[in-house]
Amino acid sequence: MHKLTTKRQVTIPQSICQKLGLKPGDFIQVFERDGVAHLVKMTSDDLSGTIKLPDDAHLHLTPEDTKKAIKDKAGRKFRGEL
Repeated sequence: MHKLTTKRQVTIPQSICQKLGLKPGDFIQVFERDGVAHLVKMTSDDLSGTIKLPDDAHLHLTPEDTKKAIKDKAGRKFRGEL
């Protein structure tokens, strides 16, 4: 059993990291489906292709806009929507 911190962080057991090949600095996607949290290691192949940016992105693209677009793309790709 693992305790969630006040910052909503949890330590991933070493055995799980080894099985998934997770290393510090890797990107992961966390999503919920049917009441179960899923953790998926993302690779550059998972994020390849175009991303949909906000309609007003040409006015001022923030790092948060970019992160959100990448996260949305990863989720759509994982769910097979792309």
